[in-house]
Amino acid sequence: MTAPSAHLGDYLRARRALVRPADVAIISSRTRRVPGLRRSEVAQLAGISQEYYLRLEQGRDRRPSHQVLAAIGRALLLDPVAVEHMHRLAELDEQDAPYAVPAKAAVVDGLTDLVDGLTDLPALVISADQDVLAANPLARLVRPRLQPGSNVLFELFSSHGRADAVAWADDARRAVANLRFHGDPRSTRYQEVVGTLAIRDDTFRTLWARHDVERQVVWPAQIRVGTLGAVDFVCHSLAVPGPSGQSLVTLTAKAGSAGARLLQHARRRSAAAPGPAAAVA
Repeated sequence: MTAPSAHLGDYLRARRALVRPADVAIISSRTRRVPGLRRSEVAQLAGISQEYYLRLEQGRDRRPSHQVLAAIGRALLLDPVAVEHMHRLAELDEQDAPYAVPAKAAVVDGLTDLVDGLTDLPALVISADQDVLAANPLARLVRPRLQPGSNVLFELFSSHGRADAVAWADDARRAVANLRFHGDPRSTRYQEVVGTLAIRDDTFRTLWARHDVERQVVWPAQIRVGTLGAVDFVCHSLAVPGPSGQSLVTLTAKAGSAGARLLQHARRRSAAAPGPAAAVA
């Protein structure tokens, strides 16, 4: 895992390696021994000294200004979400204090009742580490593998997760980037999720090494559901106010689509069966 006060430096090194000189109009006739940009080139593009940039990558300077981080973000072709992530990493380095959270987070008070009260659409509460903390009956019917106590990434990077997904590579890239953005690298649970998947899965290791970040708000999800085949949904994620890092995630479907028919069928089954929900096939 990332060493104390090196979160920003690790990120800068990873992103620097992904920017080709031609992407930033740098023409070089010399053979490059490493991929991406040199430190001196990033420093020049950002308008800062090479020595100062080196200190940032090495974690020896923990208090870069917003202006410096914005300039580095432009030099590395980062989007606004990535720049926001970079600022948060700098704040973590500056704090430089031990931090631990329980292995499993507790759902924010009142959220379980809210989720269960949503009877028209599947809804789940997801932690910053992608643990499923709560799921209403419709969610249990439509996504039976995502029960409370499961983890979105563990399910996705499993054999059945690969089989259920229609565009698994896109789903995997998005999920890894979402964990990177929302998770706290000091958290024991975050470290457990990342460490376990890094041991288990080559694709996860490759995606994780890129340090991509993404804030998921609205995104498409195409899932194979029993005999119905590929079904299209739209996922919406609403951040829960406060420091928990939890999100309320709902699934909707376009009117008249197979997804909409599936949800309608699930609503009827949920209303008719007050006991434990069985998966929709």
